[in-house]
Amino acid sequence: MYEYWEGMMDWPLNKDWKCPFCGQRLLIWGLSHATCRCTTCHVQYRMRNKDDDVVDTPICQLKPEYDTAFRNLYPEKRKPINEIANKEWDEIFKEKEHVTHPR
Repeated sequence: MYEYWEGMMDWPLNKDWKCPFCGQRLLIWGLSHATCRCTTCHVQYRMRNKDDDVVDTPICQLKPEYDTAFRNLYPEKRKPINEIANKEWDEIFKEKEHVTHPR
């Protein structure tokens, strides 16, 4: 089986950047060009902007409603985003934001 995520991201990274969810700076490459993810919380980032220019500040790929929800959820759960069950998403949307899960 081929692993989707492998190899540390080695493009220049803004010295002040850290993952806004877990605070880490380590990113791993994905198979899609210029796509990487945080090694701790697994949030995905792009290293190219809409004009296909390389950036040094990773661009978060989460939809805004999930961004806010995961910022609230991660400090409590301390587990990667891909391990958050639908039930947990439902709870965080209901408790923290009072909105329906955007499935």
